[in-house]
Amino acid sequence: MKIKICGITRPAEAQYLNAAAVDYAGFVFHPPSKRNVTIPQAKDIMESLNPGIKRVAVLVSPDTAQIEELQEAGFDLLQIHGDLRMEAVEHAKIPLWYAVNIADPATLAEKTEFLASLPSALREKIIGIVVDGAEYGGGKTFDWTDSRWRDMEFLNGRSLILAGGLSEANVQTGIRLFSPDVVDVSSGVEGENGKDEKKLNAFIRKVREHE
Repeated sequence: MKIKICGITRPAEAQYLNAAAVDYAGFVFHPPSKRNVTIPQAKDIMESLNPGIKRVAVLVSPDTAQIEELQEAGFDLLQIHGDLRMEAVEHAKIPLWYAVNIADPATLAEKTEFLASLPSALREKIIGIVVDGAEYGGGKTFDWTDSRWRDMEFLNGRSLILAGGLSEANVQTGIRLFSPDVVDVSSGVEGENGKDEKKLNAFIRKVREHE
């Protein structure tokens, strides 16, 4: 089970991730978010990360210029929320994770159709699906009792990244229900000043106890 800690904003948080040996560090590039960082800020933090931790740029409805800028900044993955345009996929030179809001059936259907419409060479760039709550960064789970989406074609052999409202209290339930490849947490490991080391380590212990 791989672990992604999202919304990294301080160099000290990179040290928490290094000590815990997580798999992914997420950096948010979306100004309305309280976790938004600039590319120079992200680069400074990434210099403190162990090389084995993959750097994930989290974007909302990006244009091609933003895609290219972040690729040049040294990220390993792009995680796309909101709208994903075909030209953005065409410009992507690193793998993509595509986020779907399970709580919104209409949007879920649209995104499934979009994936099916892509030429195979572009579909192959999207290696993971992030299943999220109703609102990106809202810290709320979707309805875990409704798992009909598991049979939808958008997964199609891609990695499943479980996000949206995860915490120490519920992550083992989420793992048991969905058997994700990656668990993705942000607000569930935060205190008053960003990521809280004790909460982060407690979350990670719960994940690894389940393995």
